[in-house]
Amino acid sequence: MPRTAQSAMIHILEGNPNNKTKKELYRRQKNESKLAVSNKSILAPPWLSTGAKNEFNRIKVLFEATDILTEADINILAIYCDTLMDYKSFKAQVKKHGIMMGGKINPAIREKQKSAELLNKLANQLGLTPTARASMAINLGSQGESNDDEEF
Repeated sequence: MPRTAQSAMIHILEGNPNNKTKKELYRRQKNESKLAVSNKSILAPPWLSTGAKNEFNRIKVLFEATDILTEADINILAIYCDTLMDYKSFKAQVKKHGIMMGGKINPAIREKQKSAELLNKLANQLGLTPTARASMAINLGSQGESNDDEEF
């Protein structure tokens, strides 16, 4: 299965594991700058619950200095926060009713597991896991250093 396309900056931060040429990385970076999205007005959507809005704002503050999140990411971050609230709800249901209900496994356990899988997927897309951040930060220290052999 082919990997999802990554931005030129991600390629550079990861040390260019796909061995893109400097010309191709420059072209991608130039095209991506044309598609840049503002991060000036990242607001939690009104349809989020209070708990989800609080989580949305907490994550927004954590990422303000990074310029990673943009206005285009609002909905995916909102879905992450909403799913987190669902996960907490399913967890509370399991705690209240137990693992078994009427001789069968509590259906909230299955829903909790589905929510956990979706949370993990969304967290990786948003850079909310240590692994996701590590993959972006592998060569971050050398990004600003000048090198006569490289343009990036």
